[in-house]
Amino acid sequence: MPQSDDVQDLPIWNQAEAVASVGDPSLARRLLAQLCADLPDTLSDLRRLHTAGDLTAAAERGHQISGAAAYCGVMALRAALRAFEQQARAGDDAGTAAALDAVDAAAYQLLAHARTLD
Repeated sequence: MPQSDDVQDLPIWNQAEAVASVGDPSLARRLLAQLCADLPDTLSDLRRLHTAGDLTAAAERGHQISGAAAYCGVMALRAALRAFEQQARAGDDAGTAAALDAVDAAAYQLLAHARTLD
């Protein structure tokens, strides 16, 4: 599992990976745009689940989003989500909170980067 410093070294968006996943540059952009549009609600869901102490559901939601991030070539966010999922599955509330902060940071970097693509 990447450490937080390793996550910072990953690309925010790897267009080549996204295109390889979906086979079409235009579709890769549309999927990225959809992921970004959903991120605020997704982050809110993760925070709500963590605050409620439902780490099992938080881990599952993190896993789902991680898959979407991988499909879209969003490497830093994917790594942060995988770390979040791992901490949540371990039942580590403090570790999950710290990992969620890293997910937030990666998500906001992605959102800022995506605005430069328009």
